[in-house]
Amino acid sequence: MKHIVKTLALTCALLSPLHAEESKPYRVGFNNWIGFIAFFAAQENGAFEKAGLKVVAKSFSAPGEGLIPLLSGDLDAHLTTLDSVILKSAQAPGKISIVGLVDTSNGADALVAKKSIDRLAKLKGAKIAVTVGECNDVLLAKALESGGLKREDVQIVNLDPDAAGAALKAGSVDACVTWEPWITQLAGESGANVLYSTSDVPNLLLDCVATPANNPRAADTRTFLRVLSETTEFVKKNPEAASKLIADKLELPADEIVGMLKKIELYDAAQSKAQMASSIPAIGDELVTFFKSQGSITETVDVPAILDPSFLP
Repeated sequence: MKHIVKTLALTCALLSPLHAEESKPYRVGFNNWIGFIAFFAAQENGAFEKAGLKVVAKSFSAPGEGLIPLLSGDLDAHLTTLDSVILKSAQAPGKISIVGLVDTSNGADALVAKKSIDRLAKLKGAKIAVTVGECNDVLLAKALESGGLKREDVQIVNLDPDAAGAALKAGSVDACVTWEPWITQLAGESGANVLYSTSDVPNLLLDCVATPANNPRAADTRTFLRVLSETTEFVKKNPEAASKLIADKLELPADEIVGMLKKIELYDAAQSKAQMASSIPAIGDELVTFFKSQGSITETVDVPAILDPSFLP
């Protein structure tokens, strides 16, 4: 009789909602950005599976695109940017949390111009491709200000970063705000000029992990962030090995990836916690001020309120 009771109890436990929830895939949105190398490497070397987490990845063309499916429940986490979360939080306050940082760009995002435009002042009247309303638009604003130009001095073409790089290569625009690997490719193949980059404005563009504020996958989120941090440490110690691991995935030579890694700073869990407790609120407030000045948002976003480092190991 006791054996039957134990068997029934075990069966009920296996069929419980908690177990069913834990067995569900952890759905993660991303875009092909070099700063997400730890995420790509963890997929390639099976680190997520070894931790008992089945990750299903969904690709988006721009960092902000995955936030809508995140809010609708179609994603459990999204690798995105601080500015994208701020913009979406202005529309949906209290709905999104940043649970960890991934990296900051230090030259891996840039304003690139055709060969004949060799300084910012020459951009007057130029046709510039940029993702309007997202992180690259912030970088463009900083670049124009640095060159003594206003937004009305140039022609804006709204394209995602990859399409913007392709447009400059094709000659359909005079300049673009794009990211790696386009920066390296355009400068090498077309002789394009890097006029301004995130190396000129450290810590402006930050990548992060966003989840629903009322996180229904708390345990899985902790596992995800732990594996991501451990893999980040692996990448930092073994950039060549990590680059070879993801070369086919990114369709880039491993040596190019190694070079691109020098243009970003990767954050493990400890660094993420430190940044979230120190510089990120001020950086976020600067972005809020910029977006309000541009009319992208009308309400103030409480940046500290969207930071939740409690899931980090």
